[in-house]
Amino acid sequence: MLERGARRAMSYTQGALPAAATASANEVACFQPRLVRLWNRLASGEARPRDFAPEAVMGAATRRAGLEDFGEMSFIEGLRVFLDSFILSPQLHAFGRFYARQMVVAMLTHRLKLTELLKTRPEVLDQPICRPIFVLGLPRSGTSLLFNLLARDRAHRCMHNWESFIGQVPPRGRYTFATDPRRGQAKWVLRIQKYLMPEIDTQHEFLADGPEECTPILMQGFATQAFAGGFDVPAYAEWLDGADHAPTYRHHKRVLQALQWKYPGERWLLKSPDHVAAVDAILRVYPDACFVHIHRDPVKAVCSWASLNQTYRGVYYRRVDRDALGQQVLTRLAHDMRRCQEDRARHGAERFIDVRFGDLMQHPVEVVREIYAKFGFPLNSDTEGAMRAFLAENPMHKHGVHRYEPEDFGLCAETIRQRFAEYIDTFKAPPGLPAG
Repeated sequence: MLERGARRAMSYTQGALPAAATASANEVACFQPRLVRLWNRLASGEARPRDFAPEAVMGAATRRAGLEDFGEMSFIEGLRVFLDSFILSPQLHAFGRFYARQMVVAMLTHRLKLTELLKTRPEVLDQPICRPIFVLGLPRSGTSLLFNLLARDRAHRCMHNWESFIGQVPPRGRYTFATDPRRGQAKWVLRIQKYLMPEIDTQHEFLADGPEECTPILMQGFATQAFAGGFDVPAYAEWLDGADHAPTYRHHKRVLQALQWKYPGERWLLKSPDHVAAVDAILRVYPDACFVHIHRDPVKAVCSWASLNQTYRGVYYRRVDRDALGQQVLTRLAHDMRRCQEDRARHGAERFIDVRFGDLMQHPVEVVREIYAKFGFPLNSDTEGAMRAFLAENPMHKHGVHRYEPEDFGLCAETIRQRFAEYIDTFKAPPGLPAG
């Protein structure tokens, strides 16, 4: 399997280095905190490709976990293409290489631990996942607001930040939900993240105890837009266009079952930018899934997503070519939305409810009522009150204004809307209110 993946991966990575070395006039230096600058000064030597071979990172994960069985091995091809594409960039600095490798090893370690849990406690796979709600939408289109509103309903089981980032397999020992050791670990991880990306709170809020999206889990499948956006990996992005997302969502379901086995819930509430490109795969794994699809002017979505990914890339690279980033984000999101429209056309409208961004901003509780009515979920006054309290405590731009323009990334509004013309026409997605 490794050899077969290697042959396919090479077709995406050969010849990519010259393109990566060509910069535009819109290349900017990345912020580096003091300790990162010190790390880069003290580090010696260039990147060693063998350190980023799948066999090397998988070996590091097996040593860390003390386990060897990764379970379903469909992730290897994506892992190889990502690593091969990642290591090509001449703008990588030493800390960025280290941090990325540790991230990949951690994801593989999560897979090892989950496989071990399922082998020792096979009853985990008997956990039913019934009528999960998937929040769909272009990145930065109000999905986080709706996700947080719906999370006020106690009937909804969300992944918590500490479950998604620290570990999905319950650690050994005696503890309760309130004293779960992963909660404290998550606070330290978020402190490190804040140190590396001081501006992140104005772009996307992370709370240790807050509801978290599915992206960290989907990254364990190594077929995700998170890699295509957060890293300068054009060969990987090309490979992702044809990737089958079903294996990733099979892994996703096993993770939900493990989480539910420890801390039960009535109905899962799920969100990630990845879901847009994976509707067909989701329905293969979750045939009774319910979808809430938010629509926003793609100009806002594309530019805001480019800005956020510039921040992510700043952790790994010396400089970021913002023109190249803009084109990469535009291409990725346009492709994913086309795929979403095709999937929706095949599966019928009864599974979906469409929400306009402007309506969500102006009448959020009314929008929630329509969603509950569509899917027949009960909505009581206590839940509505919790939602109104959340809105009052979390006004727009609570952590500052996230500023961005198409021209920052070598784009213009007309070009973006042309790429999304079919989407705009189908869903009547108008220019929306700014949402950071």
